[in-house]
Amino acid sequence: MTVALLAVLVVLLAGGGLSIALMRRHADPRRSGGAASLRTIDPFAVNEPWRRFVQDALRAQNRFGDAIAGAAAGPLRERLLEIGRSLDAGVERTWATARQGQTLRDARRRIDTNQVNARLASFRTTDDPNAANTVASLEAQLASAERLDAVTREAESKLRLLQAQLDEAVARAAELSVRAGDVGELAGVEHDIAEVTDQLEALRLALEETNQVGGGAGGGIPQADH
Repeated sequence: MTVALLAVLVVLLAGGGLSIALMRRHADPRRSGGAASLRTIDPFAVNEPWRRFVQDALRAQNRFGDAIAGAAAGPLRERLLEIGRSLDAGVERTWATARQGQTLRDARRRIDTNQVNARLASFRTTDDPNAANTVASLEAQLASAERLDAVTREAESKLRLLQAQLDEAVARAAELSVRAGDVGELAGVEHDIAEVTDQLEALRLALEETNQVGGGAGGGIPQADH
């Protein structure tokens, strides 16, 4: 895998009992959108830290639903419903990204660095004519493990930032829903949620490609817009 491929790497979101709450939410009139695929989201199908990101995304979605429920009928509420559909897409992308992140972690666990280092030590002192090639292969495995660790750390950092930005947008939406101000004030919220959703998709695609190739390259996750 090339450095350019990893350079596109850009993953998100995570509370107990949310699976049941999500199922109830589909019958709730406060629900912002109608994405049936959200029913398949199960935070406990992935491990930490990915589970936490999914749970946080679902919490944000619930808070947004509360904001819609508290808004009076009219243009403001209709606009919130529209924005809610973008948030639904963000939650779905968070879930998809978390699954890719879990796959990446699983790949890393398959590299037993302790065993590889032990084999390296033995081959560096042997007279085996193929020792040099074996050492090179073992060192390549260690390098892959280091790169996978780095990619995972960057992905987690990226998701934490995106989650904070999403939470901020949801908080602003809740504030505007009770102020009953100009609908145009929601434009910033809509833009921010759409931006986070786009970055989540970019991260998901980058992790997916990394997993397909095998995660064997260096590189980094592009910085999010602040």
